[in-house]
Amino acid sequence: MEAENIVGVMPVGFAVPPLPQGCPWSGWMLPNIKWCEENLCAWVTAPANTWSNLAYIVLGLLMWHEARRMGSAPLRIFGPASIVVGVFSLVYHASYTFFFQFFDFVGMFVFCFVLIVLNWRRLGRLREPQLVPAFLVGVGACSASVPLLYWLGIPIQLTVAALIALILVDEWRLSRRGRAQGRYAVYLCGAALLAAGAICSALDLSRVWCEPSNHWLQGHAAWHVLTAGSLYLMFRFYRGTLLEKSEPSLAGPIR
Repeated sequence: MEAENIVGVMPVGFAVPPLPQGCPWSGWMLPNIKWCEENLCAWVTAPANTWSNLAYIVLGLLMWHEARRMGSAPLRIFGPASIVVGVFSLVYHASYTFFFQFFDFVGMFVFCFVLIVLNWRRLGRLREPQLVPAFLVGVGACSASVPLLYWLGIPIQLTVAALIALILVDEWRLSRRGRAQGRYAVYLCGAALLAAGAICSALDLSRVWCEPSNHWLQGHAAWHVLTAGSLYLMFRFYRGTLLEKSEPSLAGPIR
């Protein structure tokens, strides 16, 4: 079936229009969502939503550098995970295709499950040998659900929202243990950036904030920049938390 005949409908009722015939990505299957930014007939169809992903890559390189300098093996995964998020999202928004949207979701699942398995280690739910298998199973299961949800017409973005909610709930449970209390200001700032990004993205999706021809600033582009900052603040929080003696080390015994 040709992509032009597959027109998805977003939850808020906005159609996902195909690219004009003859454009670089016009023969590809469409994504499940259409953001406000007008798609160009070019290799980069949505410049604002594409290049804003550089924030993930730049901050990912910074996280990788800081983790190497500290010699912390658990923290070294944050930088590559953020870079994966940025690269996959960049290619997806450049192409406006479901094929690369799939990898965009994979990138988000990767970072979410980095935080999930770290929290489960801190909660005592996982031992060190179980971390990588749990991470791979989680990312694999969520990734496998993407095509199914697409064909069922269920918003795939709800999976990411559920994972974020799980991360926040687990951290709330950890906070009740009284550990790392002094560092929760950083965590709350990260959560605030995440919330601000979600609001910008929702305003874009609902067309409340919508200037299609503006290829410099879009609500969803703001989501990329704000959440990249949120990921970096989460890294700063875990950097302090995982190095504290009161927290179980990823390489040490569960207390």
